[in-house]
Amino acid sequence: MGFQRKVKIAAITLMILVLAGAVLFALLRATGGKKETIVKILPDEADVRIADFFYTEVGKDNLRWEVKAKTAQYQKKRNLALFDQVQMKLITQKGRTFVMTGDQGEMRTDSKDVEIRGHVVVTADTGEKFSTEVLRYSDARKQIYTDASVRMETSRMKIQGVGLSILMDKGELALSSGVKAKIY
Repeated sequence: MGFQRKVKIAAITLMILVLAGAVLFALLRATGGKKETIVKILPDEADVRIADFFYTEVGKDNLRWEVKAKTAQYQKKRNLALFDQVQMKLITQKGRTFVMTGDQGEMRTDSKDVEIRGHVVVTADTGEKFSTEVLRYSDARKQIYTDASVRMETSRMKIQGVGLSILMDKGELALSSGVKAKIY
């Protein structure tokens, strides 16, 4: 693991701990110091839970992340961030933008791999729109992918198929099987 990655992980961990401390302080103040109330509010596995979450990062290869969620939980032991009503925006080094939304999401904080589930929609800056029920992102491969049914729409066509792979750094898109298209 490189020095920059260790520093980035340490900074994220520190930021989360500071936020957790601020939330606990606010809760203690609001409840008059009753610790048992705090324990009931936080889920058993979560180290911190945040409402109206927003996070941004510029990672390796100048990939920019923006994550918004109605709520977010961080589980330090599992290196896992969980999101409800999530929107993730990825901006590549070449300026390509992909916005992914869904009901729930999770991100491995150590690998930056993501999974979004439930009414997933991906919108690309070039006008393509994809919908599916589950979508994954591999940071190591810079790939958005799924094995589920996918519907792709542009201003000129609608395509349905099973399985999707988008290689973000190469600009390649592939639907795996069962492809049906309607061209306008």
